[in-house]
Amino acid sequence: MWKLTRLFSLLACALFLISADIKKEFDVSVELIGRSAEEKPKRLPPETLQTPEEKPLDLSSRLLEPPSKFEQAQIKPFKEEGGISCGEPKDLVSYRLGIDYYLQGKYGPAKEELSKVVAMPSPFKPMAEYVLGVIYVREGKEEKATELFKHSCSFSHMYQKASCESYYALSFLLNGKVPQNQDPMWKAVADIKSGRITKPVCNGAVFKEYCQYVHEFYEGKEGENYKDSLRLRKAIVLYQRGSLLQAEETFKEYSKPSKPYRDVALYYLGLIEAKRGNERKALDYASILETINPKLSENLYAIISAKDILLSRLTYSITGDKRFLDRAGIIAYNSGDYRLAVYNFLESGNVLYAVYSYVKLGEYSKAYDLLKNLSRKNREEYEWELETAYWADRSLEPILEEIRNRYPDLYREYTGWFYFKKGDWESAVRYLEDPYYKALAYFNMKDYKGVLNILESRNSERDRVLKAKSALFLGDPKLARSFLTDKTDEELYLLGLSYFLEGDYESSAKYFKSISSNSPLKPKALLKLGDALYNEGKVESAKAYYYEIISKYPNSEQAKYATLSLIGMGGKNIGDVQMQQLLEEYLRKYPHSAVSDDLKYQLAQIYIKNAQEDKAKNILIELMDGPLKYKAILKLAQLEKDPGKKAVLLYKVYKEGGSEERREARDELIEFYTQLGDRKSLADLLAEGQDSDKVKAVGIYISMGDDADAQKVAKQLMAEGYRDQELESYLLDLYKTSKDRSYLDYLKQSKDRNIRSQAVYLSALDYLKSGEKKKALEDFVDITVNYKDSPFYNQAVIEGAKVLIDLNARRDASCLLDKANLDMASKEEVDVINSLKSRLPKCEVR
Repeated sequence: MWKLTRLFSLLACALFLISADIKKEFDVSVELIGRSAEEKPKRLPPETLQTPEEKPLDLSSRLLEPPSKFEQAQIKPFKEEGGISCGEPKDLVSYRLGIDYYLQGKYGPAKEELSKVVAMPSPFKPMAEYVLGVIYVREGKEEKATELFKHSCSFSHMYQKASCESYYALSFLLNGKVPQNQDPMWKAVADIKSGRITKPVCNGAVFKEYCQYVHEFYEGKEGENYKDSLRLRKAIVLYQRGSLLQAEETFKEYSKPSKPYRDVALYYLGLIEAKRGNERKALDYASILETINPKLSENLYAIISAKDILLSRLTYSITGDKRFLDRAGIIAYNSGDYRLAVYNFLESGNVLYAVYSYVKLGEYSKAYDLLKNLSRKNREEYEWELETAYWADRSLEPILEEIRNRYPDLYREYTGWFYFKKGDWESAVRYLEDPYYKALAYFNMKDYKGVLNILESRNSERDRVLKAKSALFLGDPKLARSFLTDKTDEELYLLGLSYFLEGDYESSAKYFKSISSNSPLKPKALLKLGDALYNEGKVESAKAYYYEIISKYPNSEQAKYATLSLIGMGGKNIGDVQMQQLLEEYLRKYPHSAVSDDLKYQLAQIYIKNAQEDKAKNILIELMDGPLKYKAILKLAQLEKDPGKKAVLLYKVYKEGGSEERREARDELIEFYTQLGDRKSLADLLAEGQDSDKVKAVGIYISMGDDADAQKVAKQLMAEGYRDQELESYLLDLYKTSKDRSYLDYLKQSKDRNIRSQAVYLSALDYLKSGEKKKALEDFVDITVNYKDSPFYNQAVIEGAKVLIDLNARRDASCLLDKANLDMASKEEVDVINSLKSRLPKCEVR
């Protein structure tokens, strides 16, 4: 099984492998690179900006009117049993006389007597206060009456409830609000005036007619009294229930200049138009309200402008109020249109919100320039100035000097980050006070044990995560798991990686699956989940997850690698149609990828397979300008129908390409020349190849009668000491035509016994021909001694004997002839042997 150590190298190398036996692993530094633990965490602006919540107002409380008439309790005469006594207390006498005068309609004497009671400590005082208050009401002196009712309400007596209700009623009439109370009816009145519509209880009420009105008001019904109040209250209830047309009729009636509550009617007409989407009409109503009720106008403008940016800007153009520009900016910001948000914030003068928007756009330089030009800055603005300067690669030192004494904590933190950015980790550690940030500096120093030491007793999520990453870098997945919980997505991801690192793919898959669907880590988790399943041999399941990434996160980095993983499967796992789609989509999205040329070549192969040769040729021509030039030319040659052009393309690759391409081009040329019958070109090509091919070239040259080229190649092989039975047979042929003795000398060292014996025999004959009889005799004797089974054996005996005779060694010649193998000798050989022996002495061994 192939085993690759880095995920990315795996993806690059696996593209053209058909087998699924490739184990996907990862390198910790590759998996964790770019995470927050390797860089200063960016300070993030708010995800959304808050605006004052502008809801439609319920103006019902404005409509509730105070009592239109004063309702009182029945004043009862005071009767003392036993008649009048000369010794009666003064307060009792005055109270009795005051009540009698009141009942007789003599209010002047009644006031005089009751005032005496009120002026002295007396148990009759609270009752006297109530009756006196009633008299003052009749006289139109409500403020005096209110004070008397308020005091009387504080004591228990027969008129206490009447006193309290009178106090509440007059307070409402005079001050527009009802004091807090627990009266079943007046508490409801107080609630309604405060905006809580509450049902009144009228049982036992002194102000019975008024309570009836309040009840009708609660239910949203019209009545005989308080008609304007009740009609508009009913219209508001209809509006709240969605009956806009019915409500609108009443509001239009009351929107006329002469009508009471005109501002209320205009406000609700504006709301109705806003609900209908007629913002222009709604703005008209808001404009009328500006002079009548600015607060209602402002609320209506705010409600209309909250719908979208254009309405906010339109409201600004009408009112000139820059708050609506801010609102337009906030709407744009919260919808993710940070460019438009910047435009509005800059116009409104909201520098901080404009900075937020620039940071969201990643335009730190522009954000920094805004803050730099502020004459007076608060702590947050200084912090953002430092942050934007850091990421915009501007100098932090002037800002740090400015805040050194003013914000020492901020000074220390960003001085630490200043050194951090420079890579001066040791200095950064001295200034960064937070243990986590110190650990972060150690992390970037690759001092992972230092990270674990600093964070040993800390257990926040980010501390746990940094410790776990450090443990993974130390190659200790088990230790990494000891720091992690399954409470956060990042921890789940790291748990999955820890098991993946150990090869426990089943456990790793469990954690990768647990990561929430809305997590930014989800695409990474799906990719690793696919890898884990792939390593378990569950290729189809892995494919499903790779495709899920491509479908749900098409523009993510993970989609890129999921596509490469699918392409890497190839073969039976991915069909041609799917493969073509994957390759086309990948190349469309990532035309400049490091593997794009390889993928283009693979796509060209798919096109060729699917009979789309024109598309394939376009890609191959494009690849001729890159590193796959010769592979592309080779493939074009395979598609070329013209023999001449095909040969030119193949020969170019053969002469200029890499070793692999040259080998393939050569094989193609050999097949091409063979089919064409061009033996000379074929032989020339073979002569430039491996030794085995050179041998074939020698054979072809010999068959063509081209001995010169045959000898040239043969001599090269001989110089290399190449041994091959086919070559040696060709060397024998070359000797026979050239009589070049060097062939025989080479063949006499052959490992093939038959070739060696034949070479020795031919060598002996060659020596004879050149008159070197002794050398010839040595070769003949060599055959008779070492090659008794050779077909040249008897000939060697005969020729050797003749040489001995010539050398006058007749007895030796006779002995040599005795070695002849007559069983394998031809008739002619037997006749020659017998003829020679008849003229020679017998062989005698001495």
